[in-house]
Amino acid sequence: MMLRIYVDNREKNSGIPEILKDMGISVIIEQLDVADYVLADGVAVERKSVSDLVNSVFDKRFFDQINRLTSAYETSFLLIEGNLNRIREITEKWKAINSALISIIVDYDVKVVYSSDKRDTAEVLVKLAEKFQEHGGKKRIINLHDKPKFESIKDIQLYVVESFPNIGEVNAKKLLEKFSTIRNICNASISDLEKVLGSRKRAEELYKILITPYSPQSSNSNNKKSLMDFI
Repeated sequence: MMLRIYVDNREKNSGIPEILKDMGISVIIEQLDVADYVLADGVAVERKSVSDLVNSVFDKRFFDQINRLTSAYETSFLLIEGNLNRIREITEKWKAINSALISIIVDYDVKVVYSSDKRDTAEVLVKLAEKFQEHGGKKRIINLHDKPKFESIKDIQLYVVESFPNIGEVNAKKLLEKFSTIRNICNASISDLEKVLGSRKRAEELYKILITPYSPQSSNSNNKKSLMDFI
């Protein structure tokens, strides 16, 4: 059976859909809510060129994109396209990029894969699609609007806590194991949060989110956090 890959319409002019078609893949262009490519039910890929990766980290888009990706799909990939040596040419703060990648691997369980160019990207996508669509010899039906599936209150608790900026699944589990309930996390002091998170800045950021009253008028893009606020 022919492999099928869903492609976000913003990737339409990248040249990759045409390469996929030439490889015999059924390409379906859709407006995806999250991700650039959907390879199977619950499996999605966000593609970034090296320059886009650097820009997204410093203009505060990166963690928001990763958070939405991992919230929508069970298995998430970040595909970085291009020569990684260019990162040091683009920015002197290349260590921040390394920190961002380590964070999404450890805290968000994102799989990071690499490609040298667009054709290589297409080949990586096909290999991944083969693995997931034909896993166990059975085709997996693609659901473009994958939603979190909760089997217990525990799953809901984890989903809520890991949705906080720069927390992720690993830290969410640590917080719930330490404080037992979401209410107790909300009532925790900065010092108590720091002991669990291992970072004063991360603890202060979470504490501020938990105690700050909501105000519709306070929304300001200039107040958005980036990776540099956490390292």
